[in-house]
Amino acid sequence: MRTLGKAKKGISPVIATIILIAITIVIAIAVAAWVFGLFKSYSGNANGVTILSGVSSCSNNQCIIVLSNQGSNSVSVIGASINGVALPANSISGTTNIGANTQDTITLNGYSFTPGQTLNIAIALNNGATVTTTIIAS
Repeated sequence: MRTLGKAKKGISPVIATIILIAITIVIAIAVAAWVFGLFKSYSGNANGVTILSGVSSCSNNQCIIVLSNQGSNSVSVIGASINGVALPANSISGTTNIGANTQDTITLNGYSFTPGQTLNIAIALNNGATVTTTIIAS
């Protein structure tokens, strides 16, 4: 008489080990792609857009902001705020569409400040990013 235990056969331990290793490698690749993709989207600054604080300035209730786009896509300035106060759209002038690998200047008006005041400037871009800088008014 046959017993049920002897009639059953499983896969060999070598094949099982190979399958487990393959599954582990696939999962590791998926996790690595997700993690590095996540870090890539949060690293850098606004896809290569920065405010050049050294050449930007604020005086006479007007700020001249120099933006540098080192990214591969052009971006547009869609808003700005100074010390948390959103500026009206008509107070942003100059080149608001910054091409890839270029440097352009925008002018911000509509915010009164005094010389020596610290100004926290935030520029909103059409790609959802915001670049910020701090300038001492002169």
